[in-house]
Amino acid sequence: MGITVGDIEIEALGDGLIRLPLAFFPGLDPEAHADVFDEDGTVHVPTGAFLIRGTGRTILVDTGLGPREFAFPKGMTPAKGDPTPPMGTGGDLAAALDKAGCPVDEIDTVFLTHLHNDHIGWIAPEGDLTFPSAQVVFGQLDWDALIEPAGTGDWPRVGMETARAAGLTEAISGDDAEIAPGIVARHAPGHTPGHYVLDITADDERLLLLGDVLHTPAQLTDTRVGFLGDIDPDLALRTRRRFLAEAEETGAIIAPAHFPDMGFLRL
Repeated sequence: MGITVGDIEIEALGDGLIRLPLAFFPGLDPEAHADVFDEDGTVHVPTGAFLIRGTGRTILVDTGLGPREFAFPKGMTPAKGDPTPPMGTGGDLAAALDKAGCPVDEIDTVFLTHLHNDHIGWIAPEGDLTFPSAQVVFGQLDWDALIEPAGTGDWPRVGMETARAAGLTEAISGDDAEIAPGIVARHAPGHTPGHYVLDITADDERLLLLGDVLHTPAQLTDTRVGFLGDIDPDLALRTRRRFLAEAEETGAIIAPAHFPDMGFLRL
């Protein structure tokens, strides 16, 4: 699925799927929002990326989970099925980029909305860089909170440190940072300390790539619905309200990272 903002093209790319039990959504009434659940009893969220092409730039926003899968943790209600399906699977991004006609060496920038595992999986699996020509841009606060404390052998830290050792990382801070002409990263904390939204503007058109500001369409209309992975739930709610109100007032299109089909919406 793709969209254009002025002469900038944005295409949604899939890497895989995560099945999230109800426990991940505090405040979610399953009867009021039955439509967000799959038949297996979980909320299916894609793990993917957005490819931006225009103004002489090729930018990949997030990289999915990468070529791996993981099971439901012990004590957590798994998805229904025999056998039980994995909680998360990734690995499809390479094929999606190929289908989009974008060789990995054409990507000049990888912008990471934040540094959770399901967004950095393809940075350097097994310590090998996937995007050898790309500058990897992310929020400094997320490195401090999520990468630095991780074990030295944990794959997210290995991947990010591989990119840093190659001189390919650029940590940003502050409220706004220009990534390319018409593309600005805006600080949107709460889910993580260094979470950023990409604000793309051209020819009076506007798109907000919201990352993990939202996790389910239920949050569009129900402010009671939170997310278990939000480091600061109160701040995450304020950030969510701020960007939704802004999108509604300005007519901007929004694209959260984990909505069904990674669609583009106008409120």
